[in-house]
Amino acid sequence: MQIELNEQQAIALYRILCRWESTGKLTVSVGEETRLLWDLQCVLEKELEPVDEAITKRLV
Repeated sequence: MQIELNEQQAIALYRILCRWESTGKLTVSVGEETRLLWDLQCVLEKELEPVDEAITKRLV
């Protein structure tokens, strides 16, 4: 699967990953970063549908 990001989305994702690397915590600021993760979730849901409940429970 390939997911394409525009420049703004790539920068937002990069900021999230840099924070995670430096703090060890995956945090997201409200606004652009939150929107990016919602957009990525939508793309993944469309590609992976139907999502098996056993897969989602492994993440919790």
